[in-house]
Amino acid sequence: MMSIWHVLRVVVISLFLITLLACGGKEERKAKYMEEGKLLLQEGKYEKAKLAFKNVLQIDPKDIESRYQIAETMNKLGEIKSAVGHYMVVITQDPKHLMARVRMGHIFLLIKKVADAEQMAKEALLIDPANPETLVLKASVLAAQNNNDGAIAKAKEALEKKPDDISATALIASIDAKAGKVDQAIASLKNNIEKNPNDIAPRLMLASLYMQTKAIEKVEETLAGIANAEPKVLEHRKRIAMFHLSNKNVDKAESVLRVAVNDLPEDGHAKLMLIEFLATQRTPEAAVAELLSLIELNPKDYELRFQLADLQLFLKQTDKVEQTLKEITKLDKLGPKGILARNKLARLYATLKRGDEAKALVQEIIDENPRDADALTIRGELALNENLTSEAIGDFRSVLVDQPQNINLLKLLSVAYLKSKDTLLARETMEKIIEIAPNDESARLDLVNLLLRLDNKEQAMQQIEKLLQRKPNSKAGLEALFNIQLNQKQWQQAQQSAYRLQKAYPTEAIGYYLSGMGYQREGSYDKSISSFELALAKQPETIEPLIQLIKSFLTLKQLDKAVIRLNETIQKQPKNFIAYNLLGGVYANDNKIDDAISTYYKAIKARPEWPNAYRNLASVYLTQKNKAEAIKILTAGIHETKGAIDLVNDLAMIHNRDGDYQKVIALYDAFYQQHPDSLLAANNLASYLTDYAADKADLDRAAKLAEPLEKTNNPEMLDTVAWIAFKRGDLEKAHTLLSKVLELNPDIAVSSYHLGMVYFKQGNHTNARENLEKAVNSKTDFTGLAEARETLISINESN
Repeated sequence: MMSIWHVLRVVVISLFLITLLACGGKEERKAKYMEEGKLLLQEGKYEKAKLAFKNVLQIDPKDIESRYQIAETMNKLGEIKSAVGHYMVVITQDPKHLMARVRMGHIFLLIKKVADAEQMAKEALLIDPANPETLVLKASVLAAQNNNDGAIAKAKEALEKKPDDISATALIASIDAKAGKVDQAIASLKNNIEKNPNDIAPRLMLASLYMQTKAIEKVEETLAGIANAEPKVLEHRKRIAMFHLSNKNVDKAESVLRVAVNDLPEDGHAKLMLIEFLATQRTPEAAVAELLSLIELNPKDYELRFQLADLQLFLKQTDKVEQTLKEITKLDKLGPKGILARNKLARLYATLKRGDEAKALVQEIIDENPRDADALTIRGELALNENLTSEAIGDFRSVLVDQPQNINLLKLLSVAYLKSKDTLLARETMEKIIEIAPNDESARLDLVNLLLRLDNKEQAMQQIEKLLQRKPNSKAGLEALFNIQLNQKQWQQAQQSAYRLQKAYPTEAIGYYLSGMGYQREGSYDKSISSFELALAKQPETIEPLIQLIKSFLTLKQLDKAVIRLNETIQKQPKNFIAYNLLGGVYANDNKIDDAISTYYKAIKARPEWPNAYRNLASVYLTQKNKAEAIKILTAGIHETKGAIDLVNDLAMIHNRDGDYQKVIALYDAFYQQHPDSLLAANNLASYLTDYAADKADLDRAAKLAEPLEKTNNPEMLDTVAWIAFKRGDLEKAHTLLSKVLELNPDIAVSSYHLGMVYFKQGNHTNARENLEKAVNSKTDFTGLAEARETLISINESN
């Protein structure tokens, strides 16, 4: 029998061997991916190279060489921001890494950060002062500092170390070209190309110089040579196509891209490039036709199908978008592309107000993957739209666990907190957004508005000051500052903010318009007139300054000046319906009724689909006791505006006063048929059906219409649902809903009346009296006021 020590020794040795084998496997896999990545990089297959280097990093996140290589690949792909991130990690972790510093130096020069580039050059020179690429970086820094002699000297020093170095030659050529020695620069580059026939950098610069000299044929020849040298690099084909486009030769550009698709059948980007070209340079329809042909040849190319869906959406072909996305779900089922298609389809359904279908699809995704970020976000947005704030908050927070810095999601979460009246968490969320993205102007202004709502003006001002420190000419920031100063009656400071806007945006009306608004609020109407006139001089067709200018004239009782000014505007802008509408108002104010009526008709003729002129004209007729004409003009307006709700409400009010409740119901029914997804339309119709139901069928229909209203937090809509419940005898439901309504808004007189009636039916006369008295004493006219008074008298008499 083996001793326990012998057994342990065998186990330890076995574990040691397993560890060795595992390490060997790990290193082998790293080496395999690294070799594969470098080969792909050399062949110009940058996307595949990136994946190979990412595989190395997955095996060993601390591998410096793979980190550097992935930065090089990102650089080649033009993904400079990502490249910078990786280069900086290399620089931080390896104080002796020369090339990462050289690359970052050149990137800093590219973005005009010369001091940072100089620092990179210093560090690189300390590592290897004789390295040609280091010397070229130093030369480039000197050139950026306008020290051309020093730059050329350093570049020549690099050429001594490495004759015919491309970067050094290119730098000297660029300095020569800037100095007007273009022929010398071209000769130098040609010489370098002969000695470096496989390198494209000098060829690219040569093409650029040929462009400067307008040697178009030589540009084309040079670019073609680059593409022939590296036939598998798509970017070279794109460059030629862009060259042809710049010379307005669209056919040649298309031909180049089509050849690229044929020559590079496995490169999906070639196909997408052709599609983008057709969509922008031909027509979206041409791009769709091409996509359908390509998909027929490549049925499992999901990127093509997604591109097709995007184009169909652009063309507003929602039925076809749905079909395309459904085809992807059938092909990939619950694979990654199938899930993506389902998410896009769910968002489409949400946009089309097909909420139930969107929810079902999202739930299908979540059942498969409970942490799918897109699906959870969409479900949260759907809940938010229905005012189901707790559900929305739960979904948004679930996604933020994995994506804590997702700005858009944090903004949605802050909206959800605001809807749920949790201002503390809303504020914390907004502050987090600003911490992550301090330059996000809209986020900072959202926080400013919240702070103002909380009456915290001092902190609101601090946030605006921080915004203006980062963006001194922020239009929204200066306007917010002006409004705060205006509300605090800081007239001089408000005018200073308006002046800052005038200086920052001298061709726009905004600064002068706000100056006029400041003078109006101060009571200096004479001064406001000149400011509004200056605003209109900058942008004659702006509406707000004209409206406020006329308001100032009317306040000063200068009606003649208002008429003259509006007629001047109309003469210059014969289709300015706002000017006609304002002029009608001036005439009505001056009791020139015939002039007012004829002018309102001109406003209607200028813009038949605009509801305001119909409303104003109907109002004039009503003041003249001409109800028939008012009804006629409102009816015409409803037809021309395709059922503008304000006109429907105005006409309903006239019928309601006359006791023609069935006409009101018919009006709201027609509006609902036009807008079946409108909660407002459903509420108005359900409310009238409830109050003036002819029979049980009307009440049942009202209940059906009101089903979506119960999911909202809108007090008026919840009141409608509650009153329907009361009428149908469900007093408990009515009581619960009305209590919630008055919690949301305790000042709704009709809801106090409704709750009083519920208590009365329940036999609770004390609470009935309290609510009915509140309704009756509110001095508000509402449907049921007479019943409220009669019931209150009945209660008092019974006691």
